[in-house]
Amino acid sequence: MIYGAHVKAVEDIAFLRDLGLGLGEVVLKDAGTCNSWLQSGVRNRFGPRFFLIAHGPKEGPPNDLSNLWDRYMPALEDTIRTCETMGIHFLTIHLWLDSRFVRPEVRKQKTAALWDIVAFGRSRQVKVSLENLSEQAQDLAIVVDAVPELCITLDVGHAQLLTEVNTSFEIIRQLGESIGHLHLHDNHGGNGVRDDLHLPVGQGVIDFPRILEALVRKGYDGTLTFEVEKEHVVPSWDKVRRIVEGVIYTGSRE
Repeated sequence: MIYGAHVKAVEDIAFLRDLGLGLGEVVLKDAGTCNSWLQSGVRNRFGPRFFLIAHGPKEGPPNDLSNLWDRYMPALEDTIRTCETMGIHFLTIHLWLDSRFVRPEVRKQKTAALWDIVAFGRSRQVKVSLENLSEQAQDLAIVVDAVPELCITLDVGHAQLLTEVNTSFEIIRQLGESIGHLHLHDNHGGNGVRDDLHLPVGQGVIDFPRILEALVRKGYDGTLTFEVEKEHVVPSWDKVRRIVEGVIYTGSRE
């Protein structure tokens, strides 16, 4: 796998490269952030051992269709334009589709919006990936079927929220071939944003050994971002790398 962490400022790039990580995920949270990165002159030209991907803005009110079409979609288009200029070819976005909380007519409109934004990204050589929030696998499967070019960013921390069993297992089982990126961080479960603690790997209740084993057995060997504070990147990386290497080694002997 290719391991990385968040890039919130230009100096974070050197920090991650010095650690020996393979990627930095640039956080493009709003128009001001996009403009700052454009003005920075940073471009995705670091050579074969390090590259940049991006993380887009939050959605806002999830059942508000005027917010979807009048604010969020234009913001995503601006984010994709920023990625294009910076030479970034992979963007993770939010669009909440949990059928327990998002109305059916809104989910239908969001599916149409995903079709549009994936096409917009394609025209600018930016692959768009949808991050799970609290959705069950079937919620995501519906939009992947409707928008075949869409891939999934599996956020293992989010998958521990609003559920008794981490939904990563079922997402991997149903949609393993559509997973294009991973976000790793830990928590103690819970029922809302306040419980999305972004703890270092191993400091919560998430069963990383079983989840990572399921991913490796499914054939995943892609990119991964540690969504933790800078001082917790290396300890989290060490834990995950040992798990993954253990699964690969064991598998080679089966």
